[in-house]
Amino acid sequence: MVDYDQHVILQHLDDPLRIFKWTVDEAAIIIAPIFFGLGVEEPTLGLLSAGVGFVGLKHLKKKVGLGTLRHALYWYLPKNQKLSNTPPSYIREYMG
Repeated sequence: MVDYDQHVILQHLDDPLRIFKWTVDEAAIIIAPIFFGLGVEEPTLGLLSAGVGFVGLKHLKKKVGLGTLRHALYWYLPKNQKLSNTPPSYIREYMG
């Protein structure tokens, strides 16, 4: 009988990459509007849009799921002509 509790790495293998406590997409939704607001000298607008974007993304991820959003973006957005060597959709990740 194999005890899977002792293998900590296997339990967290598919966890998303995190920046502080947020996933990468959440961090981008928070950081990008704040820097844009600072760039146009409207920090309140940046903070407000970051908050609305974060709440909207959390609601969308809870309702639909992030995997569904990624699959929809992959299948329904036009193919980028600059990246003509896009990998096939059935390959989950490359090793090596």
